[in-house]
Amino acid sequence: MRHILVVNSSVSGESSVSRTLVDHAVQSLLADDPDSIVVNRDLSDGPVPHLTPATAAGVRAVANTPDELATQELSDGLIEELRAADVIVIGAPMYNFSIPSSLRAWFDHVLRPRVTFAYGADGPEGLLTGKRAIVIEPRGGVYSQGPAKAIDFQEPYLRQLLGFVGITEVSFVHAEKIGFGLDAREAAIAAAKSQIEDIVGRFGSSLEEPASANLAIDYDAIMQANLTRVFGERDAERRLAAIREIYAADATLHEPEHSSQGHEAISQAVTGLLGHLPPDFAFHAVRPALVHNGVGRLQWRGGKVGEVRAVTGLDVAHVEEGLIRTLHVSSISRGPRKWHPIRSRSGSAIACR
Repeated sequence: MRHILVVNSSVSGESSVSRTLVDHAVQSLLADDPDSIVVNRDLSDGPVPHLTPATAAGVRAVANTPDELATQELSDGLIEELRAADVIVIGAPMYNFSIPSSLRAWFDHVLRPRVTFAYGADGPEGLLTGKRAIVIEPRGGVYSQGPAKAIDFQEPYLRQLLGFVGITEVSFVHAEKIGFGLDAREAAIAAAKSQIEDIVGRFGSSLEEPASANLAIDYDAIMQANLTRVFGERDAERRLAAIREIYAADATLHEPEHSSQGHEAISQAVTGLLGHLPPDFAFHAVRPALVHNGVGRLQWRGGKVGEVRAVTGLDVAHVEEGLIRTLHVSSISRGPRKWHPIRSRSGSAIACR
């Protein structure tokens, strides 16, 4: 069963060429797999707000204020839609040689450090791999070739944004010369529809392959064991033994402000964390872990027994051969005021009185 995320950004309403072609792409995908789940995100209907000084930390840094926490919550929801998708269909008409500002605002919320991309020893690494995208690009003129290609700030920009989070299998569909009169417009739409059908025809059943390759790995068991046997274990020897069972030898724990590599370093990071927490503080999974294209995602909460939860967070794990290779951790404070805002689960600022 495919999961399809549809993102429309045109402001032209029913006359929109991109909406016509996006709908054709979705119908073609449904004809190929009628059981597909479709999620629609219309950026002209309840648009994603642009970031401001009052909200930027909600996606770029540590969310503390109500505005920042609200922005982080919106970002979490948009990223969840994107993470769940096997195919993303984006309607991105060319506005002033680039993309609509509403689409830029959407990208500003889903390109999020340590959640959809991370920096490693070899530079940036996208965390949303194994997906495919169809990007619909209506244009008033011709920008795919000729003199105007030099001022195409639409397609290269979109390719960079998608690739930065790991979405590199992108098919761009041009509908050019739509400003050259009715005949040219109709011809452009017909040609684009034909191209869409060819693209969907090439997808075939291969969209299911990345997920099926990981069916043998029990991500939920691995990530919940990490939560309880590693981050919930105060005995250093038992914790290190669990880390050796759960993590690859060269595994890396990534946090907002630093990283720890190797079994000993990860265990020391957890020791530092637990030293700042009350004895009866515990972490619990909110729901079973989700897995999409080789990446596991586990939402969790933490707090003292019998008290309103102080912390909520997210673990994102890359698992290879049944072992965690990389773990990206983020968390925020939502509990009583006596708990200070935090930066990361294993940072020294977590849940300090």
